[in-house]
Amino acid sequence: MKKLGYVISKTKDGLIIAKSTIKDPRRLVGHIAYDKDLKRIGKIIDVIGRVDQPFIVIKPESKDVIEFIETGPVYYYVEKKTRRLQRRKGRKAKRRGGRGRPRSRRG
Repeated sequence: MKKLGYVISKTKDGLIIAKSTIKDPRRLVGHIAYDKDLKRIGKIIDVIGRVDQPFIVIKPESKDVIEFIETGPVYYYVEKKTRRLQRRKGRKAKRRGGRGRPRSRRG
């Protein structure tokens, strides 16, 4: 679990705005935000503001979540693991040697 930032406001549309504690939060779009008790708050949908002071926009899981969100506390995210593609056993990669298929000669 890593620190995401702290909530500074809630919008009329039901979104949560948090000030980022991360240098480049653009890579966090799509991650899930959690509180200190590991309860899901919502999904990070956007990053707004200046480059040196970014703000994170979080879409809450439900309207009930907005009611217990307070301004000030720190919220967290869990780093997604990247999935590596692996070749199946027994299969070799196709190789094309030389020039590929032979060209037809015109005479």
